[in-house]
Amino acid sequence: MKNKRIVITALGLLIVPILIFYIFNAGKQTYNSLPYLGERVAPDGEAIKDTVYYSIPPFKLVDQNGDTLTNSNFDGSIYIANFFFASCKDICPKMNAKVETIVSKLAEYPQVKFISHTVDPENDSAAVLAQYATKFKAKAGIWYFVTGSKDDIFKAGQGYLLPVSIEDKTIDHSQQLILVDQNRHIRGIYDGLDDKDIRRIKEDIKVLLYDELKAKHAQ
Repeated sequence: MKNKRIVITALGLLIVPILIFYIFNAGKQTYNSLPYLGERVAPDGEAIKDTVYYSIPPFKLVDQNGDTLTNSNFDGSIYIANFFFASCKDICPKMNAKVETIVSKLAEYPQVKFISHTVDPENDSAAVLAQYATKFKAKAGIWYFVTGSKDDIFKAGQGYLLPVSIEDKTIDHSQQLILVDQNRHIRGIYDGLDDKDIRRIKEDIKVLLYDELKAKHAQ
């Protein structure tokens, strides 16, 4: 019995360091820092000479429940933004079906939210968006489908650094998904129809959640 204990102890001494090495190295591979997208800009105030990372400008839109939605609704949240229109029969439903898989995968993290902007505000009223949202089981307070004036939507597209047409104030509603962190910085742009990119955005959201946890413990 004594010899058996010695053998188990010896195996433990060998296995534990290997496990620790694996966990720490796996963590380094999984939790690489994400880049900040967009040009650095000068902060407000002439006294401050340094630049800051680009951040999403303030917005004011209307969600599928007819409620006013602003950037303050996303304070402290990580979120994914995309653009679509309800009558689209091809790209948009496929893209939002992919977004639905991200929503369900991260349901345990209420600080992760989603905002889908219509590029057809003339036809996509709050009532139309409410009906559309039901197709994807959008949960109130988590996944917002939003509309506004044509100018509001155009400015939103500019804010997310999407290709826009200055002449007729339209934006490219391609299948791009934009990942925004808790401080309104753009941290990634993904193809919303590509399964590899969908897996990547799920992992990148976890990286931001991990960074947030580290920051809280460091305080």
